[in-house]
Amino acid sequence: MNQKRIGLFGGSFDPPHLGHEALALAALQQLALDELWVIPAGVPVHRQLTPSVDAEKRYAWVAEMFASEPRIRVKSWEAACTAPVAAVDTLRRFREESGGNVPVWISGADSYASMSGWIGYPEHMQLCNVAVFSRAGEAAPRLHAGWKALTLRQWLDAVQCGAGHALVIDAELPDISATQVRTAAAAGASLNGLVNSRICEEVGQAYRAG
Repeated sequence: MNQKRIGLFGGSFDPPHLGHEALALAALQQLALDELWVIPAGVPVHRQLTPSVDAEKRYAWVAEMFASEPRIRVKSWEAACTAPVAAVDTLRRFREESGGNVPVWISGADSYASMSGWIGYPEHMQLCNVAVFSRAGEAAPRLHAGWKALTLRQWLDAVQCGAGHALVIDAELPDISATQVRTAAAAGASLNGLVNSRICEEVGQAYRAG
């Protein structure tokens, strides 16, 4: 079976916003991915979600946000679960179902900083590579012990890269957070410039106070 460059991008997407979209598109372009699998969480391990917006709705928003990008596949693996699913379990499932591909886990710098405390760590080093996207101008994150550093050029030149590698990429990403979007929506403010136009109105209604 031909090996593919497949990225995995997980998150709560509570709600999905243009920062998520920009990170996904940057990963596709800069890492030369064949596919990016986006995996919205059903019940996150480390945080509470907005109770009025269920996993099915968040999954539908993510699918609509990426509907025009044929290389992005939105997976319901975690959204369909009623119990928390750890990242390591998602990676194990990928290994079973992908025909031997080694994925690259797409992460922001903040998320990567907490990775050493994730359930099952450091098994992740045997299951994936990691691409850490830091916003332009931010200090480059320090790699956790055990990960083998790659430059972007080394990544692009490799025909197939075994697990346990990490690369850090500076990216021009918008400074948008889900908290910022929820706060704006609760106040009845416009979400233009924060949320994809396909889902902007519906997201605003779902998080509007009262």
